[in-house]
Amino acid sequence: MQDCAQQPLLEVSNLSASFGGTQVLRSISFNMRSGESVALVGESGSGKSTLLKTIAGLAPKALRVDAGGIRYAGQDVLGLRGKTLRAYRCEGAKYVFQNGQESFDPLFSVGRQFDESLRAHGMRADAGTKLELLERMGVTDGERVLSSLPSELSGGLCQRVALAIALAGAPQLLLADEPTSALDSDNRKKVANLLRKVNEVDGVALLLVTHDIELAAELAPRIMVMHDGEIVESGSREEVLERPRDPYTRTLVDSVPKMERSYRRVAL
Repeated sequence: MQDCAQQPLLEVSNLSASFGGTQVLRSISFNMRSGESVALVGESGSGKSTLLKTIAGLAPKALRVDAGGIRYAGQDVLGLRGKTLRAYRCEGAKYVFQNGQESFDPLFSVGRQFDESLRAHGMRADAGTKLELLERMGVTDGERVLSSLPSELSGGLCQRVALAIALAGAPQLLLADEPTSALDSDNRKKVANLLRKVNEVDGVALLLVTHDIELAAELAPRIMVMHDGEIVESGSREEVLERPRDPYTRTLVDSVPKMERSYRRVAL
């Protein structure tokens, strides 16, 4: 019997899935340990977001899993339903959307939606708790933010609030789907630094989906490259970005002008 201490946090085994007659995931296999940071890179349409949503239990109903499975802490994710699925989404793996505003109902204040999320996690929805969570994400004017509608906040601020809500229930795994692609350079840096802090300081495992190879190199010691529904290459960032074996990976790396090849971690 496998030692529980050595059991991966996330196991994806030979996962294949399709929309109608079109296969979109092809024999995907990888593991992640608690506290690890892994980036999944590739062009739009490669299947990255479909894979992430399937792991999160958010895949469209039209998606059919043809083979394989997903296990989180030994639990069969694909078999979760009702309360167990909601518990997994709250306390296990939390999904962060590409655009922070997609995380919110546009008709209700951020504070009201924050309250609902906290109560779903069994936490007190008092002002102190909300302001503390926002402050951890670099939001210094929390009272104004909580009273605002999502449309009244910038994209970068919405993304930081979405991260605060995602981390409210102390999840073990953060599933970040292109979390900086809709942001300007300044907000991209802020969100990237927050993701690094969540991973390195708080110990939350991070599975980052991105087409931004430089962001992947910045945040993840391990990188997987996805193309046409398959993982075509996987290894340390140095192996994948400096010594790519697959022709598709070489094309991706060569497409980044003057890519910085130093992966030194920046002090937090």
